[in-house]
Amino acid sequence: MAKITGRVVYIYPAVEIPSKTPGNPPFRKRDFVIALQTFDRDTGEAAIDEDNTPILTMTGDRCSQLESVAVGQMVTVTYGLRGRRYRDNDGKEKIITDINVTSVGAMRGGYAPQSPAAHQQQDSAAGQQNDDLPF
Repeated sequence: MAKITGRVVYIYPAVEIPSKTPGNPPFRKRDFVIALQTFDRDTGEAAIDEDNTPILTMTGDRCSQLESVAVGQMVTVTYGLRGRRYRDNDGKEKIITDINVTSVGAMRGGYAPQSPAAHQQQDSAAGQQNDDLPF
């Protein structure tokens, strides 16, 4: 299993798809979109990449996990990747890749990327406190 962190952009309503087999319960799914958290290569600073917004899907009973999550909230998503090969009608091999989301949870304390100005203010405030240092 792998984990990603991001800010929730949108949560779609749950959808129920009737079973093709009579008597079986419907298939339930719920999609959501997050803007992924990335880290600057040079500074290691965390930031939200507003252009990197994958749509993820919860299925079955796991859909209820999204009830405790709100748009704008930082979440950690645990998932696994699955790939399946199949042949299309022309006999050409194709591969389907699924992102199997197993859990989504709100981060405690949240996350708010700071602007460079906020970092400068923190740095200068820290420098003022330590002016008596010899270096």
